[in-house]
Amino acid sequence: MPNQAPAQQQGGTTMTADRNLLSDKELHYLKDFLSWELLAMKKCKDAADACTDPQIRSLLEQTGKKHIAHYETVLSLL
Repeated sequence: MPNQAPAQQQGGTTMTADRNLLSDKELHYLKDFLSWELLAMKKCKDAADACTDPQIRSLLEQTGKKHIAHYETVLSLL
């Protein structure tokens, strides 16, 4: 395995020298983050649908769009 970077022990976790690779913990965090963004977007949509005040509805819709943008940005980086 000459092309693999050596692993380094740091604080009880194994880190790879190749920063293009993500650890299982990092992948799990990213999966959680993407799930949280989707949930936040759905909650904003549900709240906006139930809202009768047009200004509040607009703010909730804008917030939901920001969560979608965050989700898409992180996904595009992977």
